[in-house]
Amino acid sequence: VVQALRLNTMSKLTFADCTRFDALVRDIFPGVNFKDVEYVDLAAALHEAFEEANLEIIPNQIKKALELFEQLRQRMGVVIVGPSGAGKSILWRMLRTALGKINKTVKQYTMNPKAMPRQQLLGHIDMDTREWSDGVLTNSARQVVREPQEVHSWIICDGDIDPEWIESLNSVLDDNRLLTMPSGERIQFG
Repeated sequence: VVQALRLNTMSKLTFADCTRFDALVRDIFPGVNFKDVEYVDLAAALHEAFEEANLEIIPNQIKKALELFEQLRQRMGVVIVGPSGAGKSILWRMLRTALGKINKTVKQYTMNPKAMPRQQLLGHIDMDTREWSDGVLTNSARQVVREPQEVHSWIICDGDIDPEWIESLNSVLDDNRLLTMPSGERIQFG
């Protein structure tokens, strides 16, 4: 119970909050030993990926990459938040590289939703011809659902979160796993 509680909570907390959370759990479950998520092969591949990229290996960053991997295994979507320059993009890039090193294929579709108008991101209907044109996100979604099950696909919205585009992803990120496009068409994920 404690392991599941920590597994699903720790990745969402800051370092200071992790310490407080652990103290609370120790008070509630005295005498229970804690251990972090352990993926020996992936941890070794992460170390190798950081070294190849000439990046300093920081144990907490490796730990966060392993937590991100665990969250991606459990959830349809994950949001990595933090200030500019905090290492959010490096985190997922190093995880992707490490997964490749242990023979797990990850296809990525990266976009900055704030860098384009909503119609270019989500698609639009030509009012004269009533013809639908996919946007960058909807085109990526179609490609992802065509991938074989053994291929992990990441649609990465790398940029500021804005209510204008994030609202469109609500039904994808909840248990429905369904992207509803402005045309009314629906794309069902895994």
